[in-house]
Amino acid sequence: MARSPCFPDLASIHSLAEQEARRLCRNLGLPAQEREDLRQDLLADFLARLPAFNPAKGALEAFARVCFRHAAARIAHRVQRERANRHPLSLDDVLPGSDGLTLGDTIGEADGYTAWCGQPTDAIAGLERRLGLERAAAAIDPEDHALCAALSVHTPHEFGEQKTMPRARIYRRLRELRLRLLAAGIPSVA
Repeated sequence: MARSPCFPDLASIHSLAEQEARRLCRNLGLPAQEREDLRQDLLADFLARLPAFNPAKGALEAFARVCFRHAAARIAHRVQRERANRHPLSLDDVLPGSDGLTLGDTIGEADGYTAWCGQPTDAIAGLERRLGLERAAAAIDPEDHALCAALSVHTPHEFGEQKTMPRARIYRRLRELRLRLLAAGIPSVA
């Protein structure tokens, strides 16, 4: 009868994932901050493949190593593909046939880095967003600023559990806030 993995087995799996993430960061030249995300991606892929593990065919660590290597290859391919899609020029590169004009000279300061990466920069859409935010800020009462700040971090239920304000009052104020925003011309997202 096959035994299920126990906690000591999983501790070694975590260290294998950490080793593979460290190797992947080093080989791809990624910053150290990416290592934890890579480790989590490797572990998530491993957990998705764990039902295919057969203890009669080999050890769990060997299965994990194969899963991690395959997932690392897919991650490396994705990173290389993303790098290839980035802009191949420097902002200081002279554009051909431009009499000394650089790429940085052709990109407006307001457009910024996104324009250099080839992403659309729509000044009208940015202006509409800014005006919408100003309209929303004007529609919110100053007494609701603290509630909005708290709800940007917590759900209404979590905020109510802190006993700062009764849950019924939170939901009532949210309903009033939504109505004020709707009256200001800002529709609800959800």
